[in-house]
Amino acid sequence: PMTNTLRDWAVFSFSFALTACTAPVHDSSASKPHTLRALYGLAPPASLERSKTALLLVDFQREFFEGALPLPDGADAVAHARQLLSWARRENILVVHVHNVAKQPDSPVFRAGSTQVEAVPELARDANDWVVTKAAAGAFTRTELDARLRERGIRSLIVAGLMTHLAVDSTARDATLLGYAVIVASDATATRDLPGMDGAPLVHHADVQRVALASLADRFADIASTRAITSFRVAP
Repeated sequence: PMTNTLRDWAVFSFSFALTACTAPVHDSSASKPHTLRALYGLAPPASLERSKTALLLVDFQREFFEGALPLPDGADAVAHARQLLSWARRENILVVHVHNVAKQPDSPVFRAGSTQVEAVPELARDANDWVVTKAAAGAFTRTELDARLRERGIRSLIVAGLMTHLAVDSTARDATLLGYAVIVASDATATRDLPGMDGAPLVHHADVQRVALASLADRFADIASTRAITSFRVAP
């Protein structure tokens, strides 16, 4: 005869096996996240229209290299932005330089008249480029950029700039809400380490960059490398 101990073990084993067999199988593909853009059917463009596209170079200024806000990956972002600039000029695409200049005369950053508000030399403007000056946030924040772009017939924007989580983010979000199609050049953007909140450890710049781009990619912009952007077919 079966002892109580063996009987209990048999019941436990049967119950465990039954539970294992009837438990729902976890489908990893079912839980894979999708961007809102994908759910809405917003696909990246297959080509660009030359007359309706502009390249925005946002806040590529010396403050991020010689001032109070050094960016660890700033030089790499500038190098890729320079490639975008050369491509845009070859393709006769409008180039817009957006510069931040603080209104407060004693501002600790981007002080008017200081060398820190000057553009980085690698991205010097030419006679056909536009220059837009702002005092905060993104390229559309209390500027006339939207009106000027609409007058020109621009509908698509390629955005590169500093910093990814601030001016680039604000520019891309505002542009989308204004009705533009937006592509953010992932490797022509950069940001910095941020302090953690309430005593938490600092947030590494690579994590800030990754999350900032992922947040934009969810709804507000297509994200593409410089190589991908410069490989787009450009239609007249």
